[in-house]
Amino acid sequence: MRQRRALLAAIAVAVLLLHAAALSVLGPAWLDLDGPPVVAPRFQVRSVVLAPPARATATAAQAPAVAAAPVARSSALRAAAGAASGPAAQVAPGVAASADLHDAAASVRGPPPQESAELAAAAATTPIEVPVYATRLPPAGRWTYRMQRGLAIGEAELDWAPEAQARYTLRLQGRIAGVTLLDWASQGALDAAGVAPERFALRRRGRDTQAANFQREAGKITFSGPTHELPLLPGAQDRLSWMVQLPAVVAAAPERHAAGALVRLFVAGARGDADVWTFVVQGIDLLGDTPTLKLVREPRKLYDTRTEVWLDPAEHYLPLRVVQTPSGGGAALELRRERELR
Repeated sequence: MRQRRALLAAIAVAVLLLHAAALSVLGPAWLDLDGPPVVAPRFQVRSVVLAPPARATATAAQAPAVAAAPVARSSALRAAAGAASGPAAQVAPGVAASADLHDAAASVRGPPPQESAELAAAAATTPIEVPVYATRLPPAGRWTYRMQRGLAIGEAELDWAPEAQARYTLRLQGRIAGVTLLDWASQGALDAAGVAPERFALRRRGRDTQAANFQREAGKITFSGPTHELPLLPGAQDRLSWMVQLPAVVAAAPERHAAGALVRLFVAGARGDADVWTFVVQGIDLLGDTPTLKLVREPRKLYDTRTEVWLDPAEHYLPLRVVQTPSGGGAALELRRERELR
């Protein structure tokens, strides 16, 4: 019996080591949800200023100085449920900033790939409005998530650190069987539009670091690999910072975010990709016994991701669960928060 147990233990250790070795090799490609590298995107966007909410809210510039108190579940959900359905808010004319982006004027799901050249040309010349939102940023914290893609299961940590002089660092690291497969870092400033990234970097085993640089003085976004540039709009986010910016937008005016409301963010990745992410509020959804606010972002083109996010009103609307599914096929990447570390 003892020999059998020892043999089984040895087999389990061997399987674990083989699993870790395989992940070490596959790690660089394991999180490529968006397919091959993109070419220069083509679209037009216009930044607009939201009409102020009915009540005063803290902006990003104010948030670091005053830690937001936890939002009571019942009052937050009553406020969200009592809001009128429809668009998040009326917008006022803003300063136009445009770039060429594929099918910018499309619906949330976008036109099919076989659309005519005429429709594509019309979409590229019709700007989509991206509001500049009031925000209420969460206080510093580190949260642990269960990370899963396909049959592979591990753990990820999200570390949010607003600093002095209205600065921040944000990092998401994920490991499976002791192998780091996910290492994303965002750093920058906090301004009147919320989180203001300056550099977003992907560090992956076996590959050079990929980065997007938000050059605010020059008003453009550049990349470590691709040579094209994009205009830098107020409120623009990267592929990690949106996980803090979206909660901050909802927390600043929860009464505006009932079912059917929209939140639009301009999001750039490290590989030269960028698009307007339109989140549609689905309404209140229970995760276990926790009431959350669910939002969904549908992909508008191939090699993009469908993003589902469940925001927790009792934890400053930070994501309790995130599921990103590649539109080109493949297993979804899921993060589900387990416990707060500090």
